[in-house]
Amino acid sequence: MTMVRAERYDSVAIALHWAIALLILANIGIAWSLGSFDRHSPMHDQVLTMHKSVGTTVLLLAVLRLLWRWSHPAPPLPAFVPNWQRRAALAGHALLYAMMFVMPTSGLLDSAAFSETVHYFFLVDIPPFMGHDEHFGHAAFAVHKLTALLLYALLLAHAGAALFHHYVRKDDVLRRMLPGR
Repeated sequence: MTMVRAERYDSVAIALHWAIALLILANIGIAWSLGSFDRHSPMHDQVLTMHKSVGTTVLLLAVLRLLWRWSHPAPPLPAFVPNWQRRAALAGHALLYAMMFVMPTSGLLDSAAFSETVHYFFLVDIPPFMGHDEHFGHAAFAVHKLTALLLYALLLAHAGAALFHHYVRKDDVLRRMLPGR
């Protein structure tokens, strides 16, 4: 089987992709670690502050990534990729983008609804931007938890598809997003 070279993403798109991916994975670990601390302990508050800070950073980088993508479209998938995989990739990417916005936004809304200031990396305070509303806060947190489950599934599907192309199909689809040449 002859290796067909696929057009690569540009270096900014690659950097944003991997920065967001690493931050999301780190934030999953941070979120899971929250259960190890007493909810009323200072350590819990510090870890939660890190979780909110990383999530806010993901949101900011997602905005940059979307703006970059609008001005620098993704390279087309190689011709050998079947139409159903093209549609699945398009839908998966759209859902991943949605999660990069919905997850951190629902977390920020949850904090704001409970009148909590977000201490962005302990450097800058983001004050609540709405009035106290516990019902809304609980709804925002429910959305945050639900989208977390969807995000886990999407990340597994995304990584699985990339690894399938790399190890089973032995094509260049994954290499399009890897740093370097």
